[in-house]
Amino acid sequence: MVQLALWATLIVPWFLLIPLDIKRVKPFLSVAFFTLLLTSIYWQIAEVMNWWTIPNNLPFLTNISAFNYGLSPVVTIYLFYFTYSRAVLFFAANIAADAFQAFVISPFIFEKLGFYKMGTMSNLGLFLIIVSLVPIIYLYQKWYEKRFISNY
Repeated sequence: MVQLALWATLIVPWFLLIPLDIKRVKPFLSVAFFTLLLTSIYWQIAEVMNWWTIPNNLPFLTNISAFNYGLSPVVTIYLFYFTYSRAVLFFAANIAADAFQAFVISPFIFEKLGFYKMGTMSNLGLFLIIVSLVPIIYLYQKWYEKRFISNY
């Protein structure tokens, strides 16, 4: 059951991009992969600091859960796709999504399924590190847009 759920969080979210307008999605692919890079660094730090442990994972992954490569970048694309044009809405939507992840999805879904087990970090700490990415990725997207997209 856990393996099926892990595979689902890796693969299924990418299919959720199909109904979106590809021309509007393309500018946000870079920030999605940048977010994936940053969250991967957080996962590495988490292992060293014992913030959480990974009791179950896909065979080819060790200390980073599968949802980091599927669900997380797709959610990033969706948030940018629908809210990026209005900064206040973007930040509010991200804070709400991050709170939902830290206080609902993490303890009641991901931990119950055995994706990870919280160690020295609380759910509030999880929320704070997730939300700390929001201004970084927003500024990255602004820079990327100015540097690369405006040149087309």
